[in-house]
Amino acid sequence: MALVLPTLTAFTSSRLMAILTAKTQADFTTAFDALFAHNVNVIYNGKQVSREQYQAQLLSQSSAALEEQGASVSVQGELEVPGDKGQISGLVGLFYTSLVDSKFLVLGAPAESKVTSSFNAIIQATEPRPPSNPRIRGYFDPRRIVTVNQIATDQAVQVTIPATSINSTSPGVTTTENFALGPGPRKIPPGPFGGHFGPGPVRLGPLETNPERETFPGDGEFGVGPVVIPGETIGEDTNPKA
Repeated sequence: MALVLPTLTAFTSSRLMAILTAKTQADFTTAFDALFAHNVNVIYNGKQVSREQYQAQLLSQSSAALEEQGASVSVQGELEVPGDKGQISGLVGLFYTSLVDSKFLVLGAPAESKVTSSFNAIIQATEPRPPSNPRIRGYFDPRRIVTVNQIATDQAVQVTIPATSINSTSPGVTTTENFALGPGPRKIPPGPFGGHFGPGPVRLGPLETNPERETFPGDGEFGVGPVVIPGETIGEDTNPKA
């Protein structure tokens, strides 16, 4: 009975998803080796990179990374071109997005990044069949990716705060509907003195500011001089009548 292998797209998408959603680095390495040949030719974002560099790049986008705690992968499009021998070799193109949750929190919620990628690969049968073992069940898949050309962008997803967490029922307070990293601007009602931060500078009228120099009665600057009483000497404690 001949064994029917999974289609090229099923082979590629399932093993790529196993790489990005691996929980440990050991699982990640096993899944990576199960998809990519040891001498794989890699072009990532237009640059030639080594297998080790590409492995580190995919690790940073997976849930097995030290700073990540989970990833979800969604394949939006796929295309395959089988080779001359059917599903044993051919070309595969995938378009997928991956949402990765970080272990770090931003405003109480996990920071999240979104990877959008176009993944194109050449698949060939490169692995030799291992010795048969009647105790081991399952099928052997000799296919591996020998060439991959991937374009990917990694963007941080803004943390969204629910509008219900902001009290917008207060009188005179208006808030925006969408919150990104904090509430929107608020309109503060005028205070009892007309301004938002208290009364403005006091402006006095001309009568209160004394624009003209004031004059005081008397001959000197300290008022009128002493009163002179006939028969008395100013400054002496004498009385001629005594």
